Amino acid sequence: MTVRLAGGAGHERGTEMKVLVVFASRHGATAGIAAAIGDALRESGLEVTVMPVEDVAGVSRFDAVVLGSAVYMGHWLKPARLFAMREARSLSERPVWLFSSGPVGDPLTPAEHAVDVSDTLRLTGAREHHLFAGELDRERLGVLEKTIVSALRVPAGDFRDWAEVRAWSAGIGAALLEEAVHAGRVG
Repeated sequence: MTVRLAGGAGHERGTEMKVLVVFASRHGATAGIAAAIGDALRESGLEVTVMPVEDVAGVSRFDAVVLGSAVYMGHWLKPARLFAMREARSLSERPVWLFSSGPVGDPLTPAEHAVDVSDTLRLTGAREHHLFAGELDRERLGVLEKTIVSALRVPAGDFRDWAEVRAWSAGIGAALLEEAVHAGRVG
């Protein structure tokens, strides 16, 4: 595997490292974060595919994976958990990062123990899990969800920090490129 490095016009080396950004999103906020992660990884010079977990047949053709999910009641969405279980062996054989999207408000609620991904970290061998603030658009919610957020007095709004998303993603891109250089896979 070789990598095309970003770095200006005509500054290419080899072919591209393929990264999958895969996500589970109920109302679109996590999908937006996944898209921003994909954009930032492309800016690092990586070939990136962004898609929902339901559309991914397998990860074998990818060199690295970023897996994320929206968080509801402290848990990832079921499609993301099932994907991680189904692909656990393949995921553990390549670099993996996890992200969650969930807490909202100022300060973020819930601030502590917003999500438990310890099983998914163990299954996938992921290097890191990052929790991003989410978005709550009451217009997109179902009746039961509206009842719950009203009862809990959860604030509506978009609390996603795009600079934080870009910075985290750039760190992933830099790590992948550095590993490729050290392994002699950049030519």
